[in-house]
Amino acid sequence: MQASPSISKVLVVGPKGSGKTSLLCRMIYDSTDECGQVPGQFLKFSFSRGDGDSVSFLFKEVNNLPTPEKKSAYILTLNSNSKSDIENLPNTLSLISDKKVIIALCMADLHYSAAFWVDDIKKILGKKNIKVVPVSSKTGENIKQLMLDLSDMVLT
Repeated sequence: MQASPSISKVLVVGPKGSGKTSLLCRMIYDSTDECGQVPGQFLKFSFSRGDGDSVSFLFKEVNNLPTPEKKSAYILTLNSNSKSDIENLPNTLSLISDKKVIIALCMADLHYSAAFWVDDIKKILGKKNIKVVPVSSKTGENIKQLMLDLSDMVLT
């Protein structure tokens, strides 16, 4: 008998317009067409890793930091077309540095017009062991990779 999957609470945080709602919709519903605003709501999603293990997540979109929410991890969304998102990254990280973090670099489908990219983020991160995954909620690019990396992160 397979054990019940673990449940991890994940807060999705980021600047206004960074893609939090669209990312949640793509991860949970595999679409952005029928998704309204979700801030403050918990959304349960079970992810099958493909190796026989499953992870259940409780996602919550949070617009203001710091937050009193108890959590196991964060997804920090950044809009690759917004220079202010990368300028504010050090401050944002200081507010969530107490937990596990993965960065979703949103709007990967618009990479050709990006104001910054993965290497720019890694320069700011320095030696911090934070994964950066370029994703596109519009096309679904790298969403599965983000979920695999997130599940790896919360299971370790």
